[in-house]
Amino acid sequence: MIATLRGTITEKLPDSLVLDLGGVGYEIITTVEDWGSVKVGDATYWHIFEQIREDAHNLYGFRELSSKQLYGQMIGVNGVGPKMAMQILSAAGERRLRQAIASGDPALLKGVSGVGPKTAQRVILDLRGKVEEGVVGLAPVADSTYQALVALGYTPGQASEAVAALPDDVTDEQARIKLALKGVGK
Repeated sequence: MIATLRGTITEKLPDSLVLDLGGVGYEIITTVEDWGSVKVGDATYWHIFEQIREDAHNLYGFRELSSKQLYGQMIGVNGVGPKMAMQILSAAGERRLRQAIASGDPALLKGVSGVGPKTAQRVILDLRGKVEEGVVGLAPVADSTYQALVALGYTPGQASEAVAALPDDVTDEQARIKLALKGVGK
């Protein structure tokens, strides 16, 4: 079983990247945040979750071991497969997901495409008490300002911090996005 890979990024595909190891390219499916943190030509190190099925051999890669561990816990939940777990981590980010699980709030997961209320509740119930809490007070993934920032290419962490810093009295969607854009990355 492959546990880690170290190599050079040679291609960035829509939801994966190609890592060259001595002339052999491995396609690694990764989160939006990890995908955005590297560029072609970077020498990188990945923690790998390997999924071998009759019709596929998939490598899921994570820059941090803690993300891989959380991913492994999520796919242990009934009804959550490797693709859905990656989709949840991509949409929420590790820190926000840990915080939502620790606080018992399934709202963050309900905003992820393909995750229904029952699955969201099951993830929270099965993992609550098993994961450490992350950063408190971050915006839910269903927040339209957060979604706009991620769509513009900001990482989930950057988008969360920008939305969390918005004043409560600003409720107009356009105004929230403009303010968040001014504050992102500061």
